[in-house]
Amino acid sequence: MNSTLFFVYYLFNNAFRYLHMGYASAMGWVLFVFVCALTLTQMRFSKRWVHYEGEG
Repeated sequence: MNSTLFFVYYLFNNAFRYLHMGYASAMGWVLFVFVCALTLTQMRFSKRWVHYEGEG
């Protein structure tokens, strides 16, 4: 029972199906912080992945 729910779908259900707006808002902030952390990590390490060929 609901063991395979994704986080965003669970957030949606809490907000609009069960009307737990405060809980869903807190879940939204957690998701926002998680995505920001992944984005910053991606941007920080992307300099190592890009290879520019020298002009020759």
